Amino acid sequence: MSKTMQDKPRLIVFSGPPGVGKSSLSYRLVRDFGIALLAKDQVERTLIDSKLASETGRLAYNLLIEIAEFNLQHGASIILDAVFGTNDLRNLLTRIAANNEADFFGIDCICSDKNLWQSRLETRPIMVPGWKPATWTESLRVQGYYQEWIQPHLTLDAVDPFESNYKKLLNYLNQ
Repeated sequence: MSKTMQDKPRLIVFSGPPGVGKSSLSYRLVRDFGIALLAKDQVERTLIDSKLASETGRLAYNLLIEIAEFNLQHGASIILDAVFGTNDLRNLLTRIAANNEADFFGIDCICSDKNLWQSRLETRPIMVPGWKPATWTESLRVQGYYQEWIQPHLTLDAVDPFESNYKKLLNYLNQ
């Protein structure tokens, strides 16, 4: 992805269970290209802190999607960072991108080595201040409902070096 203005807005969706590298990759993309990022953990932490809702997970997804759509309607690119574990959600995001004449880029982050994945979860830094990162137990729960992507997408495996995955990501975004 060049550092020039794009003709069309982009909806870049990072998806995957906790601990597979979604946030690290999306934060790097933000730093390198200045595209706005909406992270579910940040939105959900804000909802919990505000005590405005008791069921924050679904509400956080709804807010992410509404804000992303609003930005796309105004020609702005946006990055989303969340599990997005079902094809229904991914189909919705694909439709929103198409309805707003935006390019859709789905990134499915995985970790094919279960021991490495568990170790990553146990040692990862806090990415959102005030938000406790998910545990291995939570990651296994998510894996139980996480659906294989049916939309065109890029799969990045956390067993590969970060810089290698980041290069693959940039190549995908430049297509």
